[in-house]
Amino acid sequence: MTVQAGAWQGGTRGSGKGVGAAVLGAVLTLLIFVAAFVSFLIAPLALLLVAFLAWTVMKPRQESGQAPAAGAAPTEDDTSYGFGAGAR
Repeated sequence: MTVQAGAWQGGTRGSGKGVGAAVLGAVLTLLIFVAAFVSFLIAPLALLLVAFLAWTVMKPRQESGQAPAAGAAPTEDDTSYGFGAGAR
């Protein structure tokens, strides 16, 4: 009479994944998730930030003239100063 070693005795392995393969699969899945997260969510925000910084640096500097004194009557040259300057 022969006795066969069962899975409970460690004689035969089941058809499941090994521990190394499971860890490798989890790490690979996590890396794919991080890559997708970065490319679809963070990259557009970074691109908008870079574009804003480039616009800030590249925009032409307006000539800085002296603002009229408080209470002074506006003349033709300085009508672009103050609140509601373009509402005339």
